[in-house]
Amino acid sequence: MLKPGKNRTSWQPAWNHGKTQSIRVPIALAEQILEYAYAVDSGHVMDQQLILRAIDSFVESRIAEFHPNQHSRAGSTTSRRWDELRRFRSAIANHARSELTLQSPGVTARR
Repeated sequence: MLKPGKNRTSWQPAWNHGKTQSIRVPIALAEQILEYAYAVDSGHVMDQQLILRAIDSFVESRIAEFHPNQHSRAGSTTSRRWDELRRFRSAIANHARSELTLQSPGVTARR
């Protein structure tokens, strides 16, 4: 027997975090806010943001530990030894942007 209020044609909830609430937001920001909400709800983009923050923290700590020498006076991440880390960071950032676009089909369809 079916439960009251639910039947085989009931829709699956669109959000992973449960009940929703209507809010008022500026029209100019509505799409961006929805994209961000879908990203937070999915959890995947937040993991990538955590990785990006960890990379930035690592780079900042390495620059803080830098000791001036005869070749350079200040810490910099423009040398070739940082190429792989820069490529990795840009790959994570690009993946985060593509995941955000893929996981919010309702938002991108209206553009």
